[in-house]
Amino acid sequence: MASLTTSISGVGVAAISRAMRVIEVFADRPKGVALTRLSAELGYGKATLSKVLATMERGRFVRRDTVTGHFHLSCRLLALAFAYAERVGIPGLCAPILQALADETGELVQLAVVEEGSVLFVAKAEGPDHRLRMVPLVGAVAPLHATASGKVWLASLSEAAATAALTQQGLARLAPRTITSRARLLAQLRGIRAQGYAIVDEELVAGGRAVAVPVIRGDGVVGSVAVSGPTFRVPVHKLHRMAPQLKRAAVELAAVWPHEVTARDFGLGVRVRRDNDRPRAPRRHA
Repeated sequence: MASLTTSISGVGVAAISRAMRVIEVFADRPKGVALTRLSAELGYGKATLSKVLATMERGRFVRRDTVTGHFHLSCRLLALAFAYAERVGIPGLCAPILQALADETGELVQLAVVEEGSVLFVAKAEGPDHRLRMVPLVGAVAPLHATASGKVWLASLSEAAATAALTQQGLARLAPRTITSRARLLAQLRGIRAQGYAIVDEELVAGGRAVAVPVIRGDGVVGSVAVSGPTFRVPVHKLHRMAPQLKRAAVELAAVWPHEVTARDFGLGVRVRRDNDRPRAPRRHA
């Protein structure tokens, strides 16, 4: 009996896996796809796929065009997805992705959005408990020249636009290693464009480092996701190793990102940091 249960369970999981792969293919085929093409693309036999598609069609998750014979995703599947997204909102969609990254890296994860020429921190997730944690910046506007999130957005701009943004904000010294030379920062942005992520090393606050990658939707950067931690726990080489993890999270965030997101979607009133404000150092926990 035990082996029969295991066998049935294995078949069930395989069938679900095939159905999920079919849905992924449909997502890239707005005009639908024929059974023969689907079989060749996925490497499944036509008989197997016919059963999967017939089951999905009975459940109204796919539909078949009677003229072309092509299969399409159904409106029911889209309706379920939209209903879920509307109920949980963008914070609910982003939270599991941020928490997974925090659990994976063990450090503070923060999400920022780009809104009217500013980078605003809107959400956070924290990894396993440490005696020393970075202070979240949720609700604050990022100093573009001193945060990894600010830098990845600047790097998405033309050099002229980045220069204009820096001229408007200024390059105040906020920490021991803040870059206050416009020429040096613009040169650094060229490297960030090439590698696809930015690192700050005690540029916002003494004793803190961070790495960020852009959240890209369409042709533009709509936000960023960053991991930060104290210098004794996150050497620079560790931040470089984290970059692929952040890039995967950014792709997941982009997949659930609505057309336009603002701080208000996260229930936040934004606190604009003035030049004479000082970021707080990492806080200790008893």
